[in-house]
Formats: sequence, structure tokens, C-alpha cells
Amino acid sequence: MVADKKVDKYQRIVVLGLLIILAIPAIILSTADISPHKLIVKDDTVKVGVDSFKVADIKSVKLVDEINNIHRIKGTGTLTYIRGVCKIDGDNRDASVYIYKNKSPYIKIELEDGLLVYNDKNSSDTEKTYEKLCEIVDSNK
Repeated sequence: MVADKKVDKYQRIVVLGLLIILAIPAIILSTADISPHKLIVKDDTVKVGVDSFKVADIKSVKLVDEINNIHRIKGTGTLTYIRGVCKIDGDNRDASVYIYKNKSPYIKIELEDGLLVYNDKNSSDTEKTYEKLCEIVDSNK
């Protein structure tokens, strides 16, 4: 009887330990942002991630082949992408960044009150997004 109680106690401890070990990766994976980011233009508003702005607020749109050193201030950085607020060497202000790493070109959108850097997973989609933005900006001038 006493031996059965000890075995039962150890089984409970082992099961609880296994549940904890399995729960930690599940929690981490459930909070990871693995969805792709996408720039969407609807009516006169541009939206990407948590950022949105009016087309009229765009001062310039440039397509660049590289971005100087990026220092993440807040947001998410993985082996694949950077999303969040970053300091970019050579720019005097913080930027909202939604980029896939090492997937040039990049779109730099200078706004009245900020800077946004964006790219798609492949270069042809980034170039199409750039052309669409240029058309929208030109038609609003």
C-alpha cells in the first residue's frame, strides 16, 4: 500500500513535469508572429501591420537596393524578417519597418510625420507595390 502511494506520487510528478515541458514551446509558438506582412491601399488610406496613414501624408516614395544598419527599438526580429520601430543609420528619425531580411529592393516611404520601410517576400512583388504606390501618389498631387 505504501509503495503504491509512492509510485502514484512519482507518476503525478512525472506527468506534471512533462506537461510543463510541452506547454512552454506551445506557448512560445502560439505567440510568435509568423503571418506575412502586406501593404494594403484602400480608398485614401495605406495600411501595413499596425501602421496606417493617408495617401496625402506621403511626401516621397523611393525604391532602394539596401538599407543601412537597422537597430530595432521595439518590435519583432527573426531570422527572416524585422517588424517594428527601428533606428536606421543615416536617417534622423525612427522608422516603422516591415521588411524581409536580405530581400532587396526596399520601399522607403517618407511621410509628413515619419518614415516607413517595406518590402515583400520577393522582389517582383515589391516592385509592383512600389509602382502602385507611385501611381496613387501621383494621382493625388
